[in-house]
Amino acid sequence: MSKAGVARGAAALGVTRVVTNLANLAALVVLARLLTPQDFGLVAICTTVLGILVALTELSVGSALVQRREVTREHIDSAWTMALVRSAMIAGGFALAAQPLAWLYGDDRLAPLFVLSGITGALSGLTNPLVVLRTREMSFKPMILLQIVQKLSALVISIALALWLRNYWAIIVGSAIGGALGTILSYLVVPYRPRFTLSRSKDLLGFSSWLFLGQAMNVINWRFDQLIIGLFLPPAQLGAYSMADNISAIPSREATTPLVQTLFPSFARMQGDKERLRRAYQVAQGAIGIVALPVAVGFALLAEPMVRVALGPKWMIAVPLIEIIGQCYAMQTLVTGSRPLAMAEGATRALFVRDLWGLMLRVPCVTAGLAGWGLMGLVWGRLLSSVVGLVITSALVTKLTGLSGLDQLRAHRRTIAGVAVMSAAVLLADHELLKLGTGPMARIALLAPLGALAYVGSLHLLWLASGRCAGAEAELLGLLRGAIARVRKKSVSPVVSTGVP
Repeated sequence: MSKAGVARGAAALGVTRVVTNLANLAALVVLARLLTPQDFGLVAICTTVLGILVALTELSVGSALVQRREVTREHIDSAWTMALVRSAMIAGGFALAAQPLAWLYGDDRLAPLFVLSGITGALSGLTNPLVVLRTREMSFKPMILLQIVQKLSALVISIALALWLRNYWAIIVGSAIGGALGTILSYLVVPYRPRFTLSRSKDLLGFSSWLFLGQAMNVINWRFDQLIIGLFLPPAQLGAYSMADNISAIPSREATTPLVQTLFPSFARMQGDKERLRRAYQVAQGAIGIVALPVAVGFALLAEPMVRVALGPKWMIAVPLIEIIGQCYAMQTLVTGSRPLAMAEGATRALFVRDLWGLMLRVPCVTAGLAGWGLMGLVWGRLLSSVVGLVITSALVTKLTGLSGLDQLRAHRRTIAGVAVMSAAVLLADHELLKLGTGPMARIALLAPLGALAYVGSLHLLWLASGRCAGAEAELLGLLRGAIARVRKKSVSPVVSTGVP
């Protein structure tokens, strides 16, 4: 697969995610204004338990279809049947466990929320498997359409219900309807009449079993903190933590997901060519870091004025949480490409071992932090586990590609230096603006472009000082020039002679 093909796929997904997640961010702001941290806390309890159950039953059959070199109709039907069985387990499990879970959390309001959350998870798991399979050929239009419809419908309905009900039901019902519409549309966009069969289930499980275990560990890892906060702290504190986590994830997630979604099918086509795969990973991961790291760090630097402007004073408790959690997501951007790399190589067992180590580190760190210092202690424990997790993931990349940890870090050295310059410029400027009594909106308007200029300028100077060496900067610049040239070519209208002087 050519670099241009990956770039086009990433660009298409990127534009889609920008549109849908700008709408998502706007809806989050509106809902935060209409609802309370306690409302978000109740929703977070349901989504946390649902996320863990979904992970424990996730078979990753879609990824197995993409990874296979030969896919038959029996493989597709088997994938759909396995998804149907899983969805029935999710809906039934939540219906049976709803009241006991509500008793466990000490809040009877949770019982009906758990039932509806289970139905939502079940419907979302029944998406047409051909939609995922199309990405193997770098065809992302069906996926893009589903993302837009599902996201926007959920947001519009949630806001409308929040204006009417002014409680947690707005988010839960909106998500359920959005998930149902997305699933229905998937069969209209890519025609498919499913058949019940498990004849090829072993072929799919051969790839996905270790991936399932790894993803289960990964989700429990990232959901464990919300699970114990919900058990030991009031819902309002869980709501603040959930809001902080959602907001902190937006910059890095939106900056990396479009490219990462194209990397798995692209890497999968390079199986057997280790040198080509190693070079492709270096360039892709370098490009991810150049874009995502400054965005994630910059967002954390502006947490206080942004929360004050967007969410209002009742959410100021989330500011120190965002400042620390944002650094966790920033570090993660340095190894984001490791998962599609391992999946393309079929190294799902290695992913499981990596995620298991991550869980074994995170659980004691966040538990000890919560027990000793409350919510802030938990966040600092999460940061510590993220640092160690970065080292573990780097070791996985070394195993798969032969790139040493030092080589991986060296690929990001100019990016890290540029982010350091950006951070210093923003912090110094913000200190002076606060002394002048500048308002939060004006601070954002001044500091955001200052940080961008400081980062881009320092990164460019460092690249020039290196002799314009080959790497992610050169690749990104080449892709940018190609895109500009194509736009100019399309904008030039041919001059047609009419024969009239």
